[in-house]
Amino acid sequence: MRPISFFFALTLIFNNSFSQTNNTAVTDWCNHPSREAFSKLKEIKGVSHWFKVYSVGENLIAITEPYNFEEVISYLIIGKNKALLFDTGMGLDSISSVIKQLTKLPVTVLNSHTHPDHIGGNYEFTNILAMKTNYTLLHAKEGWGHDAIKWEVTKDAFCMQELPGLDTSRYAIKPFHISRFVKDGDEIDLGGRKLQIISVPGHTPDAIALLDKTNGYLFTGDTFYEGPIYLFAEETDIEAYEKSIAKLAAMAPNVKTVFPAHNNPVCEPARLTELKINFDKLKQGSVKGEDKGQNTFLFKFSHFDYLIQKDQLEKLQKQ
Repeated sequence: MRPISFFFALTLIFNNSFSQTNNTAVTDWCNHPSREAFSKLKEIKGVSHWFKVYSVGENLIAITEPYNFEEVISYLIIGKNKALLFDTGMGLDSISSVIKQLTKLPVTVLNSHTHPDHIGGNYEFTNILAMKTNYTLLHAKEGWGHDAIKWEVTKDAFCMQELPGLDTSRYAIKPFHISRFVKDGDEIDLGGRKLQIISVPGHTPDAIALLDKTNGYLFTGDTFYEGPIYLFAEETDIEAYEKSIAKLAAMAPNVKTVFPAHNNPVCEPARLTELKINFDKLKQGSVKGEDKGQNTFLFKFSHFDYLIQKDQLEKLQKQ
């Protein structure tokens, strides 16, 4: 059976005016102002009506979807011989058509994890790397059906004016073919640029981070971003998450820039240290959470929050 409890809970939370953003009211996504962080970046204009594209580093491009409440970000990392697309977004519009305008190099896809907002465009590509977990295999084979993700295309979830031809009644995430499996520590050579895969399970069993050691870039997926970090899904493993963020925090002194998968594309490495420190406070019970309903609690900190399921919280605090 498809594990949809995460998305059922998220639907209820979103309908109560809480999402991956920090907004406290229903947002008009057609007129939603860009986050301040984007004003400091160089936008690559004229590429797409749905995606907004920014140069964020050395041969590094952030591909954002600002008209949807997920505010998801995919990254195109360009080497001399190949390029890697880290995540493929919502699947609401064609991301491959954007990629073709940005590089002529052969493109490999790798996902930070297989939640639907990160694999929506996978089916458009032929060379896809993936972790070998049952969770990954399930979503590669089946995708995500409309009933599991229909809340992504409600009138309050995205700007319909930007995608007038989208049939919201049939929105689903298509299956995709995995070309090759990868594992923790593997390197991907793009030509003059190597990327190391770092397994960081917790948010999902197949969650990974990606390290560009030469440039000091770390891509964190949903393990860290500036916003409410979701730890309330059936597939969430709170003990694994604790170990994973300790791993990332240990890497912080050697990282120059952090690139998360939602909200702000460019973050300071110090956030990784804060991630562990604040999680420890949550574990020790020294901070009080806000009851958000559906057995979830929100713990607020300066630059990000934790949205955690009650059973996961109790399990953590009993350790």
